[in-house]
Amino acid sequence: MHTDDDARSAAGDSGADENDPVQAALRAVDEAAAALQAHLTQEHGVAVEDRNPTVAPTLDLLRHARVRIAVGLQEAKRLARSRGAAASNIAGRVDTAGLEEAT
Repeated sequence: MHTDDDARSAAGDSGADENDPVQAALRAVDEAAAALQAHLTQEHGVAVEDRNPTVAPTLDLLRHARVRIAVGLQEAKRLARSRGAAASNIAGRVDTAGLEEAT
């Protein structure tokens, strides 16, 4: 059975970048999908491996959605890191420019 931790592990979620709204939104959607998946499996006694035609499509959709969410989280983190690196480079140039003007 896939769990919330599985999707976060797949996404490489270490809890960093908590202030990024895109990542927060993706995590919230993943948590909702995990809650629905847990509800189906625990409250209704449905096994993830169950191929019952009434529940299998729903469980498959949830699983696929959570995989896509994990990929989205990875991409959001990659973009956040590249934005952070770009911001650091700009800040470094500004500081350097300020020092050069003072000399």
